[in-house]
Amino acid sequence: MSTQPTPPPEKAPNHDLEAGNLGLLDSNGGASLRRQISVQLTSEQFERLYLQPGGTKAKGDLAKRFGNPTPLGIASFLLCLTPFSCYLMGWVGTSTAAAATLVGAMYFMGGLGLTLAGIFEWVLGNTFTSVVFITFGAFWLSFGFLLEPSQGIASALDATSVEYNGGIAMYLIWWSVLVLIYLVASLRTNAVFVALFTFLEITFWILSAVYIKSAYGDTSNINALLKAAGAFAFLTTAMGWYLQVVLIFDSVGIPIKLPVGDMSTFMARRRHID
Repeated sequence: MSTQPTPPPEKAPNHDLEAGNLGLLDSNGGASLRRQISVQLTSEQFERLYLQPGGTKAKGDLAKRFGNPTPLGIASFLLCLTPFSCYLMGWVGTSTAAAATLVGAMYFMGGLGLTLAGIFEWVLGNTFTSVVFITFGAFWLSFGFLLEPSQGIASALDATSVEYNGGIAMYLIWWSVLVLIYLVASLRTNAVFVALFTFLEITFWILSAVYIKSAYGDTSNINALLKAAGAFAFLTTAMGWYLQVVLIFDSVGIPIKLPVGDMSTFMARRRHID
């Protein structure tokens, strides 16, 4: 009696969208959908997109399934600091008094936008950018609250008093300390980010000096210091706008790779070979 070979079992229908389109674009010489989805980023590419020190990739595949929140955080920061730096420099006849016009932006762009971006970065596992965005979101919220006309903080304490100016000076000094920590951490990211925090650190110290001088009633060179703070703040935003262009171009696949000066290998831990 001859035996017939057992036919192979029929495969169950595949309802996986990705698996059902494995050959997509292959007929035209392009990459398949699977290869596009599972593309692996190098440390430099990951750092360009997420500004994570050392190019450390987030665990899991959340970065593949969700959008990149980093451009949102940077845009929210820039749309507050850029006009404020112009006020400090006196552009278009403005002065620091024009800062009250930015209260809405400080609440909804600087505060809300940066906080949301920071939360999304936290979800992706990007600790550094998450902390930077959330803390600066709180900074713009607190600054907007200070300038809010309905709060009347300046009039209640007297804008020329030691309490008002000295209090703001102490706040800015400790912000300078925090920015210095961020500056050191940014040495593992890229040269543009390092320059951004360097200029921002200088800005905070100059503004601290302005409020310290005001607290002691010394108004000499105040306008010059305010313009200097505005100039360094503007340099900060120039670095930020450059990073924003890099991030947006990368996100839509524009084949223009602007250099950022990758520093992800700087101060890297050395592996000991036994």
